[in-house]
Amino acid sequence: MERNITNDIVTEYINSFYTPVSPELGALRLEAEAQKVPIILKETESFLRVMLNIIEPKRILEIGCAVGYSSMFFSAVTGAEVVTVEKDPEMVAKASANIKRLGFDDKIRIIEGDGEECVNHLFEQGEKPFDIVFIDAAKSHYKRFLEASWKLCGQGTVIISDNVLFKARIASDIYDPTGKHKTNIKKMREYVEFITSDPRMETAVIACGDGVSVSKILNL
Repeated sequence: MERNITNDIVTEYINSFYTPVSPELGALRLEAEAQKVPIILKETESFLRVMLNIIEPKRILEIGCAVGYSSMFFSAVTGAEVVTVEKDPEMVAKASANIKRLGFDDKIRIIEGDGEECVNHLFEQGEKPFDIVFIDAAKSHYKRFLEASWKLCGQGTVIISDNVLFKARIASDIYDPTGKHKTNIKKMREYVEFITSDPRMETAVIACGDGVSVSKILNL
């Protein structure tokens, strides 16, 4: 895997301390990695595990489910109720099967569809606010996902966004020499600028994994 945010030696050292939450999730990680399914990186998971234990959320909203790995990780660490949104029908089917097989179907609710549309629908149905919003979906749409999710946040809600440095391409165009990712880079830069400058939030962008941002809502 291409890594430009931290070098491979540092990453290997950090990950030498990694342990999966459970053998079952450890096996699912290996399966997802072998199939090149994008799930949270080991070092990102280690960071999130500490964050979850600090925040102690009761309700988590996730946008971008993939095979259900992170949803189950969140639930396993915290016991929280997780609502996760996924647009790809194939991933929804795989995630549903994995969640049922590993016994998390009483804690995790999957909703199929576009992140913004599904979150708006949840709001219209009177869904209660969430303690954490985790965004890990289409990289060029983070801002609209956040803006939709805002209606389901309360003061103190923590918004965590993964892949915000996008293999360092967000920091410098030298990491996208052909311009292949120009649109995603532009949109993600706009998102990072937004979350770090909006006075309603306190935000840190962290060079962990593929880049993680942590924002706490101060004022709605």
